[in-house]
Amino acid sequence: MIYLLCLNDICERNKAGLLMKHRFSMCLLLLLSLVTLTIDAKEVLSIEILGEEFSVDRHPASGNQLILFISTGYEMPERINSIAAGVAALGIEFWHVDLLENLFLPKAASTFRNMDGRYVAGLITQAHALSGKQVTVMTRAYASIPTLRGIRKWQQQQAAGQNKLSQIQTNSGGSASIYLNGVILLSPELFIKIPELGLEPLFAPVASATNIPVVLFQSGSRGNRWQLHKVIDKLQQGGAQVYSKLFPGVTGIFYAGDTAAETINLLTKLPDEIIRANQLLVNTHTPIEVQPVEAISSAPGGNLDTSLRPFKGNPVPSPLSLFTVQGEKVNHTDYTGKVTLVNFWASWCGPCVEEIPSLNRLLEKMKGKPFELISIDYAEQRDNIREFMKAVDVDFPVLLDTDGKVSALWNVVVFPSTFVIAPDGTIVYGVKGGIHWDTPEIMQKITDLMDDRSY
Repeated sequence: MIYLLCLNDICERNKAGLLMKHRFSMCLLLLLSLVTLTIDAKEVLSIEILGEEFSVDRHPASGNQLILFISTGYEMPERINSIAAGVAALGIEFWHVDLLENLFLPKAASTFRNMDGRYVAGLITQAHALSGKQVTVMTRAYASIPTLRGIRKWQQQQAAGQNKLSQIQTNSGGSASIYLNGVILLSPELFIKIPELGLEPLFAPVASATNIPVVLFQSGSRGNRWQLHKVIDKLQQGGAQVYSKLFPGVTGIFYAGDTAAETINLLTKLPDEIIRANQLLVNTHTPIEVQPVEAISSAPGGNLDTSLRPFKGNPVPSPLSLFTVQGEKVNHTDYTGKVTLVNFWASWCGPCVEEIPSLNRLLEKMKGKPFELISIDYAEQRDNIREFMKAVDVDFPVLLDTDGKVSALWNVVVFPSTFVIAPDGTIVYGVKGGIHWDTPEIMQKITDLMDDRSY
């Protein structure tokens, strides 16, 4: 399919109404789409799994390998189709299924976290049964949790011999092999709940019980980039062989708002990356014996905050040494003598943008008082933020955390995240999520911190 936005002088408007021109990038997208048009032969399959009818987009290929892509439903369809057609052109069949849409479930992270793996297990079985091919599962973000659960359930079915279609095949060398190669995870979100600000995330138990081969593709500018090492550690605990690759400058390969040159370049190369990943998985043993799943302990966290919450992490704030959008170096080592808000955000984050006007009003109401607002943008380029600030009124200086390392140091997991530091220099409140900062309740809590004589 040709992108309608791939025209000369094209402009795309982001959530804040910002117009960003990307002629060169759009031309690459147009070229990719024109190639896709000539090679794509997509068809729609109807598959019944456990009494539910699933609609699957199939991009056929003549080889003996199949990619089963389980999406979140948030992806840009044109990008999925282009990548799928590219993979099929290289000889690997590509199936795409939107799990939540087929099951008529609400499109939310919590839905994925609460899903069991039975439908994914059924999709794996049917993909092989209907095609006769080796299967590699691919998924992204929060869909990674039910996908890993489904793979584990498939392993249990194989080990117990419960499914007659799950047969061990013999390859050309005469050795036995299982028809599931492994899984490709794209920037996976494996947290079972959003942790309280400052605390370590709690992973879904299936992460540390996974023992199949894994290829992990991580977007370098995505909010979870600096959780990558923790994700790898968890997967390896169960015995999984993990191969990982980082894509710098990419926020979301399937996100329409990500038109960075690095992302557009990756769009043209991702089919080749998937082919190489699939070969890695083919060459790595897939066990059918499962690892035990640890019981999950209760932990604070879950929903996004709607007001200030007592901070439960390390109360000592990390020093800051960053450049502003204007190129000025700013150092923060002493937070005493005033109330300080440290706000981590990004222009692609809707709730981040929505709370900017209330932060502007808060700053105005705090004029003349011992108060400071430190705003830190996550992993975006200076020119992009400059353009953003031309379209959106931001009345406070913005510091640039261009590689995201400072956000990782503050243990930021979601955006926006805001830390409230008391005059004694310790963090006393935290907010994960966007709120209205100039409500009477919030204003009173901030003022109380200023008036507390213990500081």
